[in-house]
Amino acid sequence: MLVPVSGVELGEDHEGWAVVVLTGEADLYLAPALRECVDALVAEDRARIVVDLEHVTFMDSSALGVIVYGLRRTRTLGGALRLAGPGTQVRRLLELTRLGEAVEVFADAASACREPER
Repeated sequence: MLVPVSGVELGEDHEGWAVVVLTGEADLYLAPALRECVDALVAEDRARIVVDLEHVTFMDSSALGVIVYGLRRTRTLGGALRLAGPGTQVRRLLELTRLGEAVEVFADAASACREPER
């Protein structure tokens, strides 16, 4: 039996955007790694971040909290944080919390990187 592994991976930059790929369950156990990734990017003055959620099967409030944290950190530096490819469960969570109104959400990472900033 295969056990899905949750993780945070830094993908290749696209169009000046740093792409952070999440896999598995974005929960209490994954949130610290996501926060560390955001902090590392911001420390390198890379304040344009796309969080790719295409392979996320579940998200809880701790991961949402890190997304809000990342949104604030990037905006402070004149950048932005975008979400890409959320599945049904994640999209519903974004709607329920109204976080989808505060952060730009795209169908996929490529679209998030191509779209000009507002």
